[in-house]
Amino acid sequence: KTKYQCDIQDISPRGMKMFSNIEIGVDSNKLVQVEVNFILDVAKIKAIGEIVWTKTVLHGFQYGLIFEDQPAVEELIIGELKGRRKKELQAKKSS
Repeated sequence: KTKYQCDIQDISPRGMKMFSNIEIGVDSNKLVQVEVNFILDVAKIKAIGEIVWTKTVLHGFQYGLIFEDQPAVEELIIGELKGRRKKELQAKKSS
């Protein structure tokens, strides 16, 4: 397994857009399947997805991932996004 450090740029329950300064799947004309591990709020999330598009950008690459049918992961992402947003709103009220 090769590990890459990536930044999440956008996420939904069905997929994500991420950035890496390393090209992933460069020698492959096939679909590239990846396992992504991340935390949005408090829970560790592990999702399996396929890279469906790649875009070369300044200093690296953007990737579009679509997650495989993983209902438990979808629910976890929704819950984590809600929890994170609630904390952001509370922090904004406090300041």
